[in-house]
Amino acid sequence: MDLRQLQYFSRIADSGSFREAAERANVAQSALSRHVRALEDELGVKLFERHARGIRLTPSGEKLKLRADGILREVEETRAELTTAQASPRGSVTLGASTTTSRLLYARLAEAASKLYPGIELHMTEGASYFLLEGLDTGRIDLAIMVDPETQSYLSTEALITEKVYLVGAASQSNMPDAPCRVQDLDGRPLVLFSRPSGSRMLLETVAAAGNVKLNVRFEAASPDVIKDFIRRGLGYGMMPYSSIFRDVESGDLVASEFDGIELTRTFIRRTDRPSSPAVNTIANLVRAEFAALANEGVFGGEQS
Repeated sequence: MDLRQLQYFSRIADSGSFREAAERANVAQSALSRHVRALEDELGVKLFERHARGIRLTPSGEKLKLRADGILREVEETRAELTTAQASPRGSVTLGASTTTSRLLYARLAEAASKLYPGIELHMTEGASYFLLEGLDTGRIDLAIMVDPETQSYLSTEALITEKVYLVGAASQSNMPDAPCRVQDLDGRPLVLFSRPSGSRMLLETVAAAGNVKLNVRFEAASPDVIKDFIRRGLGYGMMPYSSIFRDVESGDLVASEFDGIELTRTFIRRTDRPSSPAVNTIANLVRAEFAALANEGVFGGEQS
């Protein structure tokens, strides 16, 4: 017994005629007869009996008609509910990201989501990679954006944007190396870096170890704004992505030299072993759209992957 058989059976019963039901369903009358015979053979009962003006349901047919109508109604209601949910999704979604990503994305994402999808309750949190991964593990976070995360079998990763990293100094500092600078240019230079285990910090330490360069880390901070304040005061040099500094460089507040050997990839992460709701999928698509818009606006520099 399948849905098509039940649909044909119900149409025949409503029409009182194989011919009329065939015309309404736009199928051959012989095909309807075969479906009914197959249904009767499977159930072991007669569903219709002929009379002078056509056909009518047998007692067994009347019982099946009642059940079939209920089943078909449930199927249509389910289809309509899911279609509506896809078009106007509702529910709660929690997105997590690092501070550098959240300051670029969150306000414009919240604005777009509230206008386009008022039925979605969007929560946004920020933190280090271990905090975001823990949130994905526990289900507290539905989607996360991280910098070059370690791969896990139960996580899907999708590169959103790749941008270059720059050595950043105060405008008053005159000993900035020419671009592109290399890891050897960091040797002995006082640095103000993102706190471990930020993705950019771990990448820099890996490159420094490979180049046999000992980093002189004077200060650490989690916020890009705090790091830039340290740099402006001449307390050290920073290693920061283009999106965090381009306005400060354009205004002449900071100076920067493109760094050769490190690029940051902001990566979209979600669980693969749990189903995603229409609301989660909708916000994921909106995040992709906002990153594309940011790239078109030049926020990540001239070359992105």
